[in-house]
Amino acid sequence: MVMNMDFDEILSAAEYDFLRDDERLGDNVILLGLGGSLAYGTNNENSDIDIRGCAVNSRREILLGRDFEQVSETATDTVVYSFKKLVQLLANCNPNTIELLGLNPDQYIKVTSIGRELLNNTGLFLSQRAAKSFGGYADRQLHMLLNGSDSSMGIRNRRAIQHNKLGKHSMHLVRLMYMCFDILEKGVVKTCREAEHGLLMDIRSGKYLTDGDKPTPEFFELVEDLRKRLEYAAANTSLPPEPDMKKIEDFVISVNARVVCGEVAL
Repeated sequence: MVMNMDFDEILSAAEYDFLRDDERLGDNVILLGLGGSLAYGTNNENSDIDIRGCAVNSRREILLGRDFEQVSETATDTVVYSFKKLVQLLANCNPNTIELLGLNPDQYIKVTSIGRELLNNTGLFLSQRAAKSFGGYADRQLHMLLNGSDSSMGIRNRRAIQHNKLGKHSMHLVRLMYMCFDILEKGVVKTCREAEHGLLMDIRSGKYLTDGDKPTPEFFELVEDLRKRLEYAAANTSLPPEPDMKKIEDFVISVNARVVCGEVAL
């Protein structure tokens, strides 16, 4: 599970200087949190620190209609999205970004007043689109695993086995489906999967892999049960078919107007 971490000490390292020195980031960063296994609670002793975040667009970018989309730093596995780009992705219930809104409180590294507004408006971005975005990813992963269950394994599967990552990929398929259940059934984003921790770690450790590093029949049965639950949740969710784009746009206008007028302390 998530370990106690001194974020100030971690971010003070020289490898994170870009967060302070990049003019697109610095004081414009409104939200920083853990990503990857540390965010999901599926980390082990070999897990790296992944960081995800959001920075508001500058006054100049807003007035000129420009956008930097994101800043990616591969050395530290850090991705900071622009506010404009993040909102677009959130409106589509993009799994890689919606998880930033569902961290546990102690998994956030920085939350400004605007960042808190974004978290408080999580509900604006939840819709039936989640079934397609999360389910589509799961279907692709399942297809990959099914193709890998015979002797004619694809390149991606051979690489996964070579690096002992097939268990990890299988785990993420299941994790995403449970995360989608929370969105569709409860209308909440829950990134850290405490309830399924034991199951997910069993999958990650290879309990559902054969000696030949192939998914077991039990794993595919589990996934099939989850797929059926996802279909039912998608058909019976109380979430709207589409997000209310006017409300999302009003929120964006409110944030951008305050940035342009210098009326808000980020």
